[in-house]
Amino acid sequence: MAAKSKKTNPELAERDIPDVLKENENGEGSQLTENYFAVSVLRDFVLSDLLKKDSVEMLYWAGKNLSRNLVLDMQSLPELFTKAGFGDLEIAKQTKTSYQYILNGPEVEQRFNLNNDDPEFSLETGVIAETVEKTIDAYCLGTYTTNSKAQSVSIKIQIDRN
Repeated sequence: MAAKSKKTNPELAERDIPDVLKENENGEGSQLTENYFAVSVLRDFVLSDLLKKDSVEMLYWAGKNLSRNLVLDMQSLPELFTKAGFGDLEIAKQTKTSYQYILNGPEVEQRFNLNNDDPEFSLETGVIAETVEKTIDAYCLGTYTTNSKAQSVSIKIQIDRN
């Protein structure tokens, strides 16, 4: 028996989900990838309904586990994020105790638009945290903050070398 979600996004209710990949009003093709669409449907709708209040923590640990299963290093993160439809990732700042990443691009903008300016990025944060941890061989914890005005995400990886 299928359960109906109590949380409905009015923007999605007005159109078919595949429309996010179609041409815009100007007749231009969408900048979003099919990879983005698949990831978005799973993370933002299916998993959030299944996991409810635990979705943020579970997706963070799922991201860490994904990184463990992939052969990744810090230099390969931007390419992975592009191919996975997560968005455009760049390192903004690096210190002895932390790394600061910025995530933006059309995929991130679309997530802000579809999630009422409150999307979560714990899956991406987990992937980055575990990749940095494996690369530098030190314990790491990732956190993120969203900037709905700029439609970007700041991901901070804190390093614990003790």
